Amino acid sequence: MALNESKVFYMACWKNKPNTYSKWNFIEIPEGDHRVQICNVVVERFSKGKKCFEITLKVSGHHGKIWHHIWYDPEKTVECGKSFYPFFYSFEIDDHDLKHYKKWIGKYGAIRVKHIEYSEGYEARIVSCLYGEQKDKLTPWSEGPTDKCYDYCVYNDNSIF
Repeated sequence: MALNESKVFYMACWKNKPNTYSKWNFIEIPEGDHRVQICNVVVERFSKGKKCFEITLKVSGHHGKIWHHIWYDPEKTVECGKSFYPFFYSFEIDDHDLKHYKKWIGKYGAIRVKHIEYSEGYEARIVSCLYGEQKDKLTPWSEGPTDKCYDYCVYNDNSIF
C-alpha cells in the first residue's frame, strides 16, 4: 500500500447462520468529512528502521471502520512529519513520541474520505486529517445505528470466529 492509504472495513457477522447476515454488515463509509475515534494502532516494522502505523478508526454515525496508514522512515523525518502533524493536530495528540502510540487509542479526530476508483470498483480512502475550523464545524460524535450482531462482533473480545 502507498503512503497514507486506507481501506474500508466490512464487518462480517452471520449470527452462527452463514447464509444470513445483517443489513449493516457491508455498509461503506460515504465520501465527505467525518468525526472518528481511534480503536487500535498496530506498528509494522520493516528493514532499515521503516515503520508503518496502521490506525483503525471508528466513524461517527456509521458501522464501518476505516484504516489509516502512516509511514515513518528515520532517514526522511521531514517528509514523515508532513503526514504525522495533521494527524496529531486532528486527534489533539500532544505527545509526539512515536513510542507512545498506544496512548492514541480512544482519541477523537476528523478525516476527509474520498472514493478512489481502481480496476475492480472503488474504495473509500482517507485523503486528509482535519483540524481547526474544518474539524470544529462537523456535527458532534454519535454512535452508529445499533445492531446486536454488529455489537457482538465488534465490541466483544471473544470473537465468534
